[in-house]
Amino acid sequence: MRTLITDTTRDLLDNPPPGGAITLDEIAACTGITTHRLRAYYRSVDAIVTDVTSGSTEPTREGRC
Repeated sequence: MRTLITDTTRDLLDNPPPGGAITLDEIAACTGITTHRLRAYYRSVDAIVTDVTSGSTEPTREGRC
């Protein structure tokens, strides 16, 4: 699940949606899970971005958005 979340976030960072900063709600919607379930893995967008940019999670597939 973390891989899908980070891959989707990576896609959103590469192609940001209009309207400002990416939110947990957008990441959850694009991943196909509820925000509540997303929060079981990550508490903030910054935490996901840290995982994405740290290189600890290399892309394995495309995200959903």
